[in-house]
Amino acid sequence: MTKIESSSSLPLWQKVTAIALSTLISEDLACIAAGMLASKGAITFGWAIAASFLGIYIGDLALFVIGRIGGISLLRRLPFRWFIKEHQILQAENLFEEHGAKLIFSSRLLPGSRLPVYAAAGVLNYPFWRFALFMGIAGMLSAVILVYFSRKLGEVVFDWLRIYEAYAIPVFAVVLILVWGTVKLLEILATRRSRLEFLVRSRRSYQQFLALFSKS
Repeated sequence: MTKIESSSSLPLWQKVTAIALSTLISEDLACIAAGMLASKGAITFGWAIAASFLGIYIGDLALFVIGRIGGISLLRRLPFRWFIKEHQILQAENLFEEHGAKLIFSSRLLPGSRLPVYAAAGVLNYPFWRFALFMGIAGMLSAVILVYFSRKLGEVVFDWLRIYEAYAIPVFAVVLILVWGTVKLLEILATRRSRLEFLVRSRRSYQQFLALFSKS
């Protein structure tokens, strides 16, 4: 709390820069911190949103550019190969063409999915202007919602942050599972062939399960 109160004496540009840079570490927590600063009068609500959005927008565009410049070879390097495989990108190409906006918007609701989704958009040469537009709208909505509620809730957010810190490891594990599940789902839905193969494997597994159950 004392850190937030003491930040009131900092110049505006330092506050904006600090919030924007913080989004590179955690976009959500940076927006929450910006809302807390606004609730204490250390920064105006408008500047809190602007700083949060600036960091989000620049950081997400950077992921897209990295994917565009790095290409498919980027997926063979860490940390990208942890989240998405080269063949999954190729299979997801049609999915991006048909549902690119939905993927970009939904990635803001699923922590941990932004890096692979935005980098994949760059690798697949998704139109830059579309990405910039959709991501800008999604990023602005995210910043406004988080900053607004953090300012309104005030000190209650600190209680949530304490809970977050206490359960950070299990939450991180759940996020990894969700990201893995999302990637697998994209792989299944990418093409008609992948969907049919999934149905065949599922039916075969179900039949094997019935066979084992009948024997027991």
